[in-house]
Amino acid sequence: MNHKNNALKKQAITFFCAGCLLWLAGAFLPIDAKIVFCVDGDIFVMNDDGSRRRRLTHSTLETYRYPRWSPDGTTIAFTRYMDKEKIQTSSELFIMNADGTHPQRLTHNNVPDTDPSWAPDGQHIAFTSTRSGEAEVHVIDVTTLAVTQLTGGGADAPSAAPDWSPDGTQITFERFIRIKNGIAPKTIYVMDADGQHQRPALPDPPLNGPRTLRYFPRWSMDGQRILFAEVQWLDKGDLEKIIVLRLGSRKKGITDVNDRLGNNWLGAGASWMENDRAILFSLKLMDKPDPNYNLYRYELQTRSLRRLTRDASDEGWPDWIEGALSVSPHGKLPTQWGKRKHAYKEHR
Repeated sequence: MNHKNNALKKQAITFFCAGCLLWLAGAFLPIDAKIVFCVDGDIFVMNDDGSRRRRLTHSTLETYRYPRWSPDGTTIAFTRYMDKEKIQTSSELFIMNADGTHPQRLTHNNVPDTDPSWAPDGQHIAFTSTRSGEAEVHVIDVTTLAVTQLTGGGADAPSAAPDWSPDGTQITFERFIRIKNGIAPKTIYVMDADGQHQRPALPDPPLNGPRTLRYFPRWSMDGQRILFAEVQWLDKGDLEKIIVLRLGSRKKGITDVNDRLGNNWLGAGASWMENDRAILFSLKLMDKPDPNYNLYRYELQTRSLRRLTRDASDEGWPDWIEGALSVSPHGKLPTQWGKRKHAYKEHR
């Protein structure tokens, strides 16, 4: 009998110790951060549901914007405005580890370098720069820091906010439409990853109607759709919508957001999430007292809308990743941008 009791005691102690070890391991496990975003000029990460929020940068003189996960989830590219008091005069591209350590500066110009987007190979970043005069799309090699300009020249209007397709063969971006007077409208373009065959992704907005600007396109993981924001300047106030464009088809506005939150809001970035099943975005409700930007999650199938952040701060420019990914995710072509560029030169 004593032998049986001793055996039961040993089992109980074993289970208790194992439970303690699991609890301690869980306490020290890294944050399962899938969302990277900005809060009042610094970069944070958090889980899909808004939990376990963690700060990665602590700015005093600088302001941080536009963080983007690398394809393998180990690195974050971002824009650092070098002078917090004059954030529109100069900005540079940086990368850092996913935990905020080891920041590395990629560009060194006294002009805006911004809007980074990783190539699927993890070795190149497309970005916006005014180094040639107007805003244009460029690509930088993360290893050599060599920069190649992709847009600009001739009658082309300024271009900005590039985003790489998941197979690495194309880049979408926003382009201004030149007009004689007034604020120029913007629309969404697509080009080959080497800068060739630049073409509009959808018809230009009519110039005889409300001024329309289309912002910050983001390619879906299946490579079939482009997500962007569309703002119409109206006499009674601006109207902003989140748009999903299926390539080769018509654009479709996500009207649920406006139906539930009203039309009086401003956006600060949108991203695909959950393998294109949901959209993550930032907006500010202008009809609220002391409005600030918050992050929301919209499920495309269920049409559910959930607010993820509720702090009295501005949360914007979110980007999502599904944990750690290989450099070339399964089912996606590991196209090397450098090889495409070299092949183009040889062909010419």
